[in-house]
Amino acid sequence: MGLTEWSYHNDYNPAPRQRMTHVELTRRFRQLNVEVEMGFTAEQTAHEVQRCLNCDVQTVFDAPLCIECDACIDVCPVQCLTITQDGDELELRTRLTVPAANPEQALYTSDPLPQTGRLMVKDENLCVHCGLCAERCPTAAWDMQKSDVVLPYALTALPMAQPVGVP
Repeated sequence: MGLTEWSYHNDYNPAPRQRMTHVELTRRFRQLNVEVEMGFTAEQTAHEVQRCLNCDVQTVFDAPLCIECDACIDVCPVQCLTITQDGDELELRTRLTVPAANPEQALYTSDPLPQTGRLMVKDENLCVHCGLCAERCPTAAWDMQKSDVVLPYALTALPMAQPVGVP
């Protein structure tokens, strides 16, 4: 999308989520069909919305453009990026900026970087897609690109690709 074409506000706000008010426990036990969450006020909603980033904008890394300046690592608010040597996945997880102990959590590794052959590793479980890495990168190795999110619904057929040679 390019540095000036981003379609969202990317100032990462480290404020934690606000707690939603709930119906008191005694009323919940008296009236079992009561809605538990009372919702946010207009002011709370406006504050909470400002924390939102676009989930359809993904970070994309192009390894040949990287000069290993570490600018993306320095600016990352959640420390999800690491440049490190390749190796066994379990051992590599211990060398991340924030060690990833959960083997089910996705790690994205780049092709070898041109300067040293090390890898750029992104912990997708931590990344909030704020775009600061792309904004800071002097070579545009990081970019923010829109993606399609397809959520299947029950009883709805997903479009299927036709095999080659089938009319």
